[in-house]
Amino acid sequence: MLLGLDLPAKQSQHFTHIIYYFILISAVNVDNGACVIPEASQEGPLRSFKSYEDVVMFHYSVPKQVTRATWQFTAFSDNVDCPQRKVNILLKWGSYPVISVNNASYPPHVYVDRDSTIRTTTVTSFKSNDVVLVPVNSPEPGDWFVGAYLDQWDERIHQKGLVTECRYNLGSVALWSETHGIENIPLGYQKTIVTSKTISYYKFYIPMDTWNFKADISGCNVTVKQSPNFRGPCIKNLNLKGRAMPHHSEHTENTSLTSADTYTFWESSPFQDEWYYLMVVSSSAIKFDIKVTVALCPIKTVEEVFASRYMNVPVRPRALDEFYLKDLKEKTLTRNSSNSSVKQSQIWNNRTISGSYKRTQSTNIDDDFTDSCITRHQLVRVKYSQLFSGDYLFWGRDWLTSWLTLNDKNPVVVQFHVLPLVDIGGTLDINVELDVDEVQIKQQINVTVCISRGRLPKLKDGHMSCIDNHMTMKVSSSGPNSTNIMIPYPQPDVYYIAFTSTCYVNGKTVNCKVEEILLSLNVKLRACVFRGTDSCGEFGVCEEIHKDLLYFSACKCFGGHQGWACTDATNAVSEYSVVFATLALTLSNLFFIPAIYLAIKRKLFTEALVFTSIMFFSSFYHACDQPSIGYCVAKFEVLQYCDFFLGMLAFWVTLVCMADIPTKLESFLQVLGVIIITFGVESDKTSLRSILIPLIIGCSIPLVSYGVRCVNMKKFIRPQRVVPFIYGFILVTIGVLLFSLVETKSNYQYVHSAWHAIIALSLIFLLPVKEVQVRRNKTDNKSLQCEEFPSDLVFHISGRQNKDHLIEDVT
Repeated sequence: MLLGLDLPAKQSQHFTHIIYYFILISAVNVDNGACVIPEASQEGPLRSFKSYEDVVMFHYSVPKQVTRATWQFTAFSDNVDCPQRKVNILLKWGSYPVISVNNASYPPHVYVDRDSTIRTTTVTSFKSNDVVLVPVNSPEPGDWFVGAYLDQWDERIHQKGLVTECRYNLGSVALWSETHGIENIPLGYQKTIVTSKTISYYKFYIPMDTWNFKADISGCNVTVKQSPNFRGPCIKNLNLKGRAMPHHSEHTENTSLTSADTYTFWESSPFQDEWYYLMVVSSSAIKFDIKVTVALCPIKTVEEVFASRYMNVPVRPRALDEFYLKDLKEKTLTRNSSNSSVKQSQIWNNRTISGSYKRTQSTNIDDDFTDSCITRHQLVRVKYSQLFSGDYLFWGRDWLTSWLTLNDKNPVVVQFHVLPLVDIGGTLDINVELDVDEVQIKQQINVTVCISRGRLPKLKDGHMSCIDNHMTMKVSSSGPNSTNIMIPYPQPDVYYIAFTSTCYVNGKTVNCKVEEILLSLNVKLRACVFRGTDSCGEFGVCEEIHKDLLYFSACKCFGGHQGWACTDATNAVSEYSVVFATLALTLSNLFFIPAIYLAIKRKLFTEALVFTSIMFFSSFYHACDQPSIGYCVAKFEVLQYCDFFLGMLAFWVTLVCMADIPTKLESFLQVLGVIIITFGVESDKTSLRSILIPLIIGCSIPLVSYGVRCVNMKKFIRPQRVVPFIYGFILVTIGVLLFSLVETKSNYQYVHSAWHAIIALSLIFLLPVKEVQVRRNKTDNKSLQCEEFPSDLVFHISGRQNKDHLIEDVT
């Protein structure tokens, strides 16, 4: 069965062969009743990474109960002459991979979960012989994202259609082994299970508000009669995993169990509202007993007295030092110090790929398996109209607030949800600010903040501890009283924030004199990175990128800056270089001034108007095209259109002017050129067709005019002003060669500025000379009439050859 196959009609034949290859694998790869299901994604174009917009993104939906998923990637080009390029591929569960090329640094307080991203590389080839396999054991169900891009190189800038462009594509196919018919284990009472399979899977559901649970496995017996000398274990291996299916392999740590043993899986901070899967490996038919016991702690909202007090809180935070919430109910937490006598094991919180549970002695379970609950608050989300924007606040009946009260007796836990697809394209910003006056209380107050995704932080010795130290924050009344963590592209899940407060006097721990310690907790979702309008700093702009149904935000850097927030200035160009490059692109258009002056002097007012317009619009366009110091007098698209349109029109009016044609026909051809160029530029301003068609038609006008005159005179006459025309043609040729062969993205500012100057100077040699002569009005000898006569055009034949057209001089 092939899922998600939606390939274009003109797909690469190599990629089709890969799909057939995977279907063949799926027909033979069946293990323990697990059905291998392929999912094929259509290929995507690969580009050199300049910003996150250049990343090709694939999306997969991995179902539940999958023991192993395998992705295969192949990168290919459309031409055998295309050079090989290195392809970087990143695979991540839940959210888009965070990409920073060239080892660019991240801004302070940005947390990047590098361990959750799987990275691999490949190279492009015409025959697609290089195939990369990425196996993932025990994959988490849900959304998986693949991002890929090419390494950077100095790309040449070619006119579209002038040369054969190399196109690179990436094809991707995914397979996973899905297990069906898994038996459900009820909670709270013992169940006897009988199995004859080598590998058996079972599952039980951990409800919301579960503080901890334990699973006892005992009474294992072999139901098939074995040899008298058989001394092997009843169960060869046990493995328990939350959310994802355990994967059995030779490298998996074995947890054997005999008939006299009792094994206990204990989880102090389990995944909530999720399935847990148990894997049992045996070499014979067996039966065993299992009992799963859970301890619940309901989520609470902030008390009503908290709300009534906050209704009159002043706006300024410092005034909160004198405001105490004495009616807030105090919660205490008691724990027993006895340990469990049974053999226990703590679940190892492994990452993306395979892993096993480490057997460690637990000290957190008492004899009755009871635990006092810690205060937990649920944050409510306030959504705004903008993408990736929202606040998470404490909720009451008629109020919302970001303030939280703590004491040194009880830790407090806050939780909130990040939704899949909707919230993952922005940045999650968690800011904590301690509002207390150390001088007033004469104690040093330290608050430790622990952030955890998916499961509660672990409670140890009355303090909440983080598995990942990078997700720990600390604020103090004597030190930094404010800190934050920014998580780009957060993975969808339940996020927990645990607060533990401690007071010190002269470095010794004491009881806090303050009844309530006030904290401001600001949890926000926003686009890109920083707060405010400059969300990408001084050298970047925030882009909202849409790719099919996927949308996300990312920073686009300029001025040589790089990094996730454009804060890495390792390869940054100096401000003087940026200013010089911008001035070169804009001021190089001043080379049109000689052509404008010459056109006005020769009374070629139409040509002078077009040259003036292209000078101004080209300057405005390039001034707007510089993101660092850009200045736009109109929309960028408008300026770009005018630059392309007037550039072609300048050549057209010059070619028409070079022809010796009547004034009425000249006006007709000028309007015809406007129509042809408008259609071409509006269709595709960067294509070769939009340039060649007007250029070919325009060049034919003076040639046809010259040919018609030669036919009428029945002889070949050498055109006038051949030498200036050759000079102009040479300049145009040099400009075209610079544009086609020399210009790259690294030297664009300088080569393109030279292109402006050369093309503008070529007009001086191509513009014809029109003499103004006077003829006597035959009807009135006293009146004089001025008439323009093209006596020195490039393709004009001298008037001495045609005496019928001679003009009488004024006597």
